[in-house]
Amino acid sequence: MTEDQINVKDSKPPPMPKSLRPFVGLYHCVPRCHIPGTDLDVAFTVASFVTLSVIRIILFQVLQYWGWPAYSKMTTDAAASLTSIVHSLVLVYGTFACLITHPKYVPSAKLSAAPVWWQDAATALLEMCTGYMIFDALWLILDCHMLGLELSEFEMLVLGHHLVTSLYMLSARIVGAGHLSAMILMFCGEISNPLMNGLFVTRFAIKLSCCNGPYIQLLHTILEPAYALVYVYFRLILGPLCSAHLTYDLLILPHGRQNVPLLLSLVWVIMVWAVIVGSVPFIKEAIEMLSDGLALKYHEDYDYGERYRHDEL
Repeated sequence: MTEDQINVKDSKPPPMPKSLRPFVGLYHCVPRCHIPGTDLDVAFTVASFVTLSVIRIILFQVLQYWGWPAYSKMTTDAAASLTSIVHSLVLVYGTFACLITHPKYVPSAKLSAAPVWWQDAATALLEMCTGYMIFDALWLILDCHMLGLELSEFEMLVLGHHLVTSLYMLSARIVGAGHLSAMILMFCGEISNPLMNGLFVTRFAIKLSCCNGPYIQLLHTILEPAYALVYVYFRLILGPLCSAHLTYDLLILPHGRQNVPLLLSLVWVIMVWAVIVGSVPFIKEAIEMLSDGLALKYHEDYDYGERYRHDEL
């Protein structure tokens, strides 16, 4: 038994904060469903996938009702981005609440070192995020197939990112440790997501006659630099700092090597830094957005290529 576990066992656990009650409540409302031959419950992952799929289908219909073209990559991408905004807002709130309510921030800490309500909330968030990764990957492939398009280089990177993050979260649940490391990575990675996906919607909206107008243009003008600022801070500064601390905790400190198998820690560290390195082109793009001042990169006449061409453009 680790020192953290002894301290938690000997002391009365703090009451569950109101901020995490919705996650714990929903987690307990979903019937358990284990992978055959294992104790790994995936019911909340499936529930997340189904819920996000329903939201996306509804948003796709709403966009068409507002005049977005039905058979267009613009509309499918916009529906996916709006769904991603919903997911990321919930996830950022939940991960932040988990990070500030854990007894002690140790990236490699065992799940059992936290109060039971924290364990349930953390598991719910990891399953919810895994469900999103599966949802986004499958719908991305389906959209391209339905539109007769090949996956772009960017979309291949997205699929790689989703695979890596899903494996990270799944393996943390299997070994019963490292949930905090996943939480901080999720928080730093998702906090710019609402702004980024909002930008992904407005950059197309200003090119469509059904949606373009002064309010959409104003929103687009605000979203681009706001996204760039948040993305650069978290991906260039805070994210690498948290990743460096995570690496030190997993590979150098005794409790890290004790809580998480060394081979798995090495895999985690490689995946974490691979994602950071993979973010470099997007960090450069964000810096360019900031350096351009009020001149927008994704302006009304920006050419997105043949994949996004439509008669209404």
